[in-house]
Amino acid sequence: MTECPICGAKNTLAKRKNEYTASYGNAAHSVQLDSYECSCCGATLDLDFEEKNELAIKNAMEAARAESVSDSLKHLENVLSFVELERSFALPPKTLSKWKNKSKSPSAAAAALVSLLGVFPWLSYVGMLNYNPKEAYKIAFAAILQKAKENPENFILPLTNEMYNGIALVHQNNQAYNDSYTPLSSKYSENLKSSTIEYKEASL
Repeated sequence: MTECPICGAKNTLAKRKNEYTASYGNAAHSVQLDSYECSCCGATLDLDFEEKNELAIKNAMEAARAESVSDSLKHLENVLSFVELERSFALPPKTLSKWKNKSKSPSAAAAALVSLLGVFPWLSYVGMLNYNPKEAYKIAFAAILQKAKENPENFILPLTNEMYNGIALVHQNNQAYNDSYTPLSSKYSENLKSSTIEYKEASL
């Protein structure tokens, strides 16, 4: 194409390079994309005559995604067992180590899973308990209350003392709640198990 689609001038398009940054989580990867500038009207055109830009954008996103997943797994490794995670989500052995070391690229769905685990590590235990809804709610309650206990001034859910006491009573009277944590990793489960009873007041 030698004609400017804006002003119609011929032989006025000059190739330029523009930086594009793909972001995923806390990671970012930049690449140079082709564009064209018309010397007649000054228009900058995002044209991809050689069809390289789309591939460059795809590769940049995959690189940012892999970096984000690697960083998340380095943090999760201190909290959760990779072996238990792989069993919970039916992943082949060593998959998480490969993602962490960036020797294998995670899919978009896998990256989303790791990102969610980075925010909500307790989701791994939902998988370990075969996605049982009843147990999932117990784990979620315990995790939420643990966060409230750690940072009550930043906790946005306006739970009253009566609500905390009620939830604590339910947990105390439900033996299955305590039993459900027996096979879980000691790295994280102890924090969940002790989250409710001790927390009586919130400065909200």
